[in-house]
Amino acid sequence: MKAWHFSLILAALSLSFPGSPASAWGPQGHAAIGQAAISRLSPGARARVEDILAVDAPASLDAALAKACFWPDTVRDEPLWAWSAPLHYVNMPRGEARYDRRRDCPDDRCVTEAIPKYAGALGGSEFGGARLKGDRQEAWQSLAWLCHLVGDVHQPLHAGFGDDRGGNEVDVQFRGDRLNLHRFWDSALVADRLASGGSWRPVDGPDDSACGPPVWARERVVCWTEESHALASAAAYPPTEVITDSFADASWAAVREQWSKAAQRLALILEAVLGRPAAKPSSATRSAPGIAQRSRAMRNPMRASWRSGYAEMRKADREWSGELAQ
Repeated sequence: MKAWHFSLILAALSLSFPGSPASAWGPQGHAAIGQAAISRLSPGARARVEDILAVDAPASLDAALAKACFWPDTVRDEPLWAWSAPLHYVNMPRGEARYDRRRDCPDDRCVTEAIPKYAGALGGSEFGGARLKGDRQEAWQSLAWLCHLVGDVHQPLHAGFGDDRGGNEVDVQFRGDRLNLHRFWDSALVADRLASGGSWRPVDGPDDSACGPPVWARERVVCWTEESHALASAAAYPPTEVITDSFADASWAAVREQWSKAAQRLALILEAVLGRPAAKPSSATRSAPGIAQRSRAMRNPMRASWRSGYAEMRKADREWSGELAQ
């Protein structure tokens, strides 16, 4: 996709979505990552993504992706989705370079463990060729969560430190405005660079050798988590409260690199789970949290997820903990 086309899409998105105080990269970043990832897919995997999104014309794919990839942030304040807030980040102690599942994600409710969960749910979707034969809303939610969370884990402060809540308790000044450091990385820097006429072009072939051969496995997400945590430690905190142009320039370069890696890695997952014939889910297959189970009581999964009250939220809460522990 041409750089100018990305810029037009991102500029439009900045006017289309309200800001969120804790949404990594904002709608612009999540859309850019999703769109760049889709451009890397094989025709077969891309066709399945288009079918999941119910895209009936190539021109509508970008908008459909933008909506899906940002959707998890739009529902996080809904009572039925309150349980999902921890899925957007993971915290590691200062001075620790390695992710420890028991220490950093003891209930398996963090971005590092959620990505494989939703990848598995998406890979369990039933297709006939490029056409989805299974539950469309379940597949749509799995795709939306997967796209979103791969973006989240590449925001350094979403793999940062618990003692300052990922930079939320660090005050800075940028362009004369007072804000917290997390917001600077999430949205303020992106808005500043795109509003000033800057464009975003995916970095061609970002180096991913540190995480091993390009084969999809849960261990890769651990590597991505540790990489983002290292970036948070080394480059996310300005030397002074006032963010200088040089720090902003270096941060924007890091953002572009992280978006590019996120797009490449999201494409790796999508190709692995959608680019080959999908096995028909067995009767024991379980859905990812927040997605209704296939049962008579839940004929409409979106309605069940959104409208069935706190009892359903607690049920999803228990299922999440139990399934991921297995």
